[in-house]
Amino acid sequence: MIALFGGTFNPIHKGHTELAREVIKAYELESVEFLPSFLPVHRVTPETSASLRKQLVEIAIQPYPELMLNSAEIDRQGSSYAVDTLQAITEKCPQQSICWLMGADSFNSLLSWKNPADILNMANLIVCARPGVNLDKTIYPRHHLQQNEQLKNFSSGKIVFYSMRPNNCSSTKIRKLLGQGESVTQCLTQPVLEFIKLNHLYKT
Repeated sequence: MIALFGGTFNPIHKGHTELAREVIKAYELESVEFLPSFLPVHRVTPETSASLRKQLVEIAIQPYPELMLNSAEIDRQGSSYAVDTLQAITEKCPQQSICWLMGADSFNSLLSWKNPADILNMANLIVCARPGVNLDKTIYPRHHLQQNEQLKNFSSGKIVFYSMRPNNCSSTKIRKLLGQGESVTQCLTQPVLEFIKLNHLYKT
């Protein structure tokens, strides 16, 4: 079982990689594949190109063999819909059990996504709860993983809520601090920071 971790990653930071590694341990996953969006549907289009965001992901995950890059949405281009991505991946690897790793805010808007029921038909959802965001647990309640169940026993159709460790990193905050010339070393690794500086990213 693998997990797909979609997002703009604008930029990717330590909170993303730490969460992915936590989830691997918590649910005995083979790997987490970072899936940078080409054109996000539910967020503002990033000013940083998909190619540069992809390179940032490659640099950030390089020390961790259990973390991988999946460029399916960038390669496909167009609007990045989870259901389309899952359809393509399941057609290519029909025996692979897939989880979709998402934040609480994304889960709360799940019913507005394209064909959400089809997403659950193809994958389990790992929803990462964080302080300050109330989860809407009225969304597909019959699919919620029960206490006597283990995620690894289901190839799709289950929703599990994971309480992530608190961290103060957010891409929005990082972009703001970089624009102000402030330090972000607590959230970005040195290789990522060097790439950002080299390419003059996130300057106001």
